Amino acid sequence: MEQGTQSNSKAWAKVYETTDFGNRYPTDGLVSLYYHFIKERQNGLAFPVKVLDFACSHGANARFFRDMGFEVYGIDISEEAIEYCVKEQGFDYEKFIACDVLAEDVSLEELFGKFDLIIASECLYYFSNQDLQRLLGKFYACMNEGAIFYANMHTWNHQLYRNYQNTRPNEEGLIEVRASGTAALPLWVKIVADKEEMRKLFGCFQEIATVCSVLELESENETLHFIGRKQQLVAGRREEGW
Repeated sequence: MEQGTQSNSKAWAKVYETTDFGNRYPTDGLVSLYYHFIKERQNGLAFPVKVLDFACSHGANARFFRDMGFEVYGIDISEEAIEYCVKEQGFDYEKFIACDVLAEDVSLEELFGKFDLIIASECLYYFSNQDLQRLLGKFYACMNEGAIFYANMHTWNHQLYRNYQNTRPNEEGLIEVRASGTAALPLWVKIVADKEEMRKLFGCFQEIATVCSVLELESENETLHFIGRKQQLVAGRREEGW
């Protein structure tokens, strides 16, 4: 039985085929952090800023950036999600593509060119340790010097994952959760313990901020947000990075 990234990918693709699941509104944490940490650091970047919305779903986050005048691209494993982005949101087929970038070993730079900002919202916790690092390498390769990266992960202080804290991860660093996410799917998920673990995960980027947010619904739902920058070239060489 598959127990990791590929089983998650197939499950999400099936959800979009059989339900009306998809994000209708931009992620509140992303919007807030954009205004607090990202916007002021766009100085010096070419305009319009070129943005990749990875795992774009129905394009709500992409629409947020488009409405501010950014040049927006999207990628998702689901053909149904991309079809929605094109037909309902008015995005271009050339800029929004259905693709499994790891299974198909896709170069994002060959697909779309270089980016100034990459958004990976509500998705990277479905990737194994090895696949996450491969994916970050693909992001890094298609980012301009000084480009900005955003991602979020959940901690154990979250109503979906709190009861799994003593579960041993599989060899891919994931735990099986019987009903994860708004689609209530049984999925394999990576949980981070704290900000230090979050920083290590995204250590290829120069940290701008690592921020904790808590949304109180039935109980606390704690999320960590990482905002980083591709390392600048210094004196003819790159500092730490890929």
